[in-house]
Amino acid sequence: MGPSTTAKCGDSGADSLSVRTTIAIAALVVSAGVTWASPPPEPGRFAVAFYNIRSGKGVQPLPGNPPASFADSDSCDQSKPPINAWGAGVVQRELASAVGSRSTAVALGLAEAWKCASPQRVRTALGWKEASDERNGTALVARFGFAGQRQWLKLDTLHNKNPRDEMWVLRAPVCLNDQCSEAIDVYVTHWSGTGPDGQATFDRQAQDTVAFMASSRGPHVLVGDLNVFEGQQTVCGQHPNNRTLTLLRSSGYTDAWPAVHGTAEGFTGMANRRRCGEPEGYPWKRIDYAWSKGLTPTAMTRFGVVEPGYAAPSDHVGILVEYR
Repeated sequence: MGPSTTAKCGDSGADSLSVRTTIAIAALVVSAGVTWASPPPEPGRFAVAFYNIRSGKGVQPLPGNPPASFADSDSCDQSKPPINAWGAGVVQRELASAVGSRSTAVALGLAEAWKCASPQRVRTALGWKEASDERNGTALVARFGFAGQRQWLKLDTLHNKNPRDEMWVLRAPVCLNDQCSEAIDVYVTHWSGTGPDGQATFDRQAQDTVAFMASSRGPHVLVGDLNVFEGQQTVCGQHPNNRTLTLLRSSGYTDAWPAVHGTAEGFTGMANRRRCGEPEGYPWKRIDYAWSKGLTPTAMTRFGVVEPGYAAPSDHVGILVEYR
């Protein structure tokens, strides 16, 4: 992935977008023969996590800090050194400690779940029941499995610098217990808007995501790397985007971090960027989110956090949100 502050495809108006999106989603649902899961009216306490896992490569330290226990490498095969953070077990230990050990955690959304950190490898590392396939690194792992069919929506990247770098939204009914007697719809996504039409692209991706989530008939959660941060000033050479996320808010979605932590910074990216962060190496923008409708976020924590400038499991920190 990578820090991005622009947006997605877009020159058509909101009305035509709404019609196009509605038709596209209706066709997707009919063609799949989907029966949407209906979550219980009052789901029990559970947690959903998200992590841009960066293929399991990890991030090297900034100069002057202790050396990493892993290399800047694509290899996680012990017989083919040098090995990366996944090969050294760094990522798996963090996931097990921060997510797997939380008995309330029922789902882990992933971005950049490629190669060493594929969804099935993550599922095995956690000892969980089921993992989705991945679409350009976006995926979902479920502790107790899925209660029904998974559905994908491809987002518009037509006007991005690299239109073939696809962005997706995944919807899955996630079991809340081992018997799967209750389920909740969880969505996971990765947005990206680049180039001169970046803002419009982000807006389009947000609108399409909201329209897709309208298929859920009960409470649901959206987690993902949205590549959008808000603020009043340029940070590390990037401009804030104060427009796109209003589409989620105006549609009745709750942003978990401020709901729990108020005005605390909550940064999730990017670790160990030269001349970025205070102190240097600390994350400097909040781009990884958990949004929900019909649920109350009661706690939210970050994981994969290290001393600024030290080697890290990813250039993002992960998030985990408790709901009731």
